[in-house]
Amino acid sequence: MRVSTSMMYNSGLRGILNLQSELYKAQNQMSTGRRILTPADDPIGASEALEISQSQGVNKQFMNNQSDAEVQLTLAESIVGSVGDTLLRLSELAEQAGNPTYSEAQRGMLVAEMKLNLQTVIGLANTQDGTGLHIFAGTKTWQEPFAVNTGATPPASGATVPAYGLSNTHVTYSGDAGAPTLQVTASKTMAVSESGMEVFMQVRDAQGNVVGQSMFDTIKNLIDLVDPASGMSFSTAELEQVQKNMKSTIDHVANVRATLGARLNAVDGLKTTASDINYLYDVRLSELQDLDYAEAISRYTLYQTQLEATQLTFKQTSQLSLFSIL
Repeated sequence: MRVSTSMMYNSGLRGILNLQSELYKAQNQMSTGRRILTPADDPIGASEALEISQSQGVNKQFMNNQSDAEVQLTLAESIVGSVGDTLLRLSELAEQAGNPTYSEAQRGMLVAEMKLNLQTVIGLANTQDGTGLHIFAGTKTWQEPFAVNTGATPPASGATVPAYGLSNTHVTYSGDAGAPTLQVTASKTMAVSESGMEVFMQVRDAQGNVVGQSMFDTIKNLIDLVDPASGMSFSTAELEQVQKNMKSTIDHVANVRATLGARLNAVDGLKTTASDINYLYDVRLSELQDLDYAEAISRYTLYQTQLEATQLTFKQTSQLSLFSIL
């Protein structure tokens, strides 16, 4: 085989360029900490890493949704808890109003606080989140759900759904029966609140039956019964009935709060599971992509030595010429 000068130069040049390319690749791997820089480095590993990255991205979105659900459920549970505290205070005031030694003037003094408590409950029912959306409006979150019905006359009398908005109710509801939801896993959608209809308008007894009177009507009737200026006659029997309705309302709010709390616990469990899954994804991606620095440094040193040797021999070989000895 005849070795020409051009062949010798081309072969040497290819060897140098190939070693420079490998040296550059090893240097990039060490600077990025990644074994796979392009799919060509490991087609199967790159394909698996892509699939895992996509799955991890979906899992992280569910983790974000779970965090959002936790925030919204915590807010709703806190508001319902405040409503329950206000109802307990109203129940205490009702007990005081039942004192047979109280005069009308003394009962009238209790009414002022009762009215403030009613306004507090209405304000809590119209609570907005940090984005300005109403949390108890069902799916109509942009709309203030509760408004005082100025045309109602005592005694207020709520009705069961769907006729509750057409009766002599003290507060009307303009939301709907739905509830905002979030996709917290691939197979699970969770309600992150309760509709105002469920919390405030449809008071349920221990058996889950709608009692037929909204929370606002129960409070309003208590106020009108105790208030000497309302025109309603006060009687112990009627007060006992209102107190019974108040107890049902308090129990109902406690059940709603328990439901929201149960969802919070469920979200906490989902977050733990999602975090574990995310960790497993990180481990597998590390196994596929992360660089073994000891191996990379050894390979880099090897390529560097080979390149230096190749350059030296190319230099010496390129100087060989018959004319240099003539």
